[in-house]
Amino acid sequence: MHYKYVSGFATLVCLLMGLTASQDQPAEEEQCQSAMPNLMSVEYEIHGNVQGVFFRAYTEEQASRLGLVGWVRNTRRGTVEGVVQGQRELVQQMKHWLEFTGSPMSWIERATFRNEKDISKLDFDRFKISY
Repeated sequence: MHYKYVSGFATLVCLLMGLTASQDQPAEEEQCQSAMPNLMSVEYEIHGNVQGVFFRAYTEEQASRLGLVGWVRNTRRGTVEGVVQGQRELVQQMKHWLEFTGSPMSWIERATFRNEKDISKLDFDRFKISY
């Protein structure tokens, strides 16, 4: 059987679900394509007391726990910013965490989200702290 490359995570999901994208069977390919996760990307900036309180480390841990990819970094403005990508429902959970939870010693004044969009593939292979 010949397999057509769909994309990393989506292919794994399709294979785990027992769906294959075969050149000989286009109906299965359509089934596999519809089974791919609904991916999205969003940029964020968190305002408040978020530097020097392990906010980036907790963000990396939470995003990794949820299976999300992207990055987080401190800014010269005293905020924390980044990008998070993954399945829509999990990104929404991460947005809520960024806005209302954060690290135990942080105080979140507000969170801003922008450039929220659907994506067909992930731009990163993991979530990391950027410097």
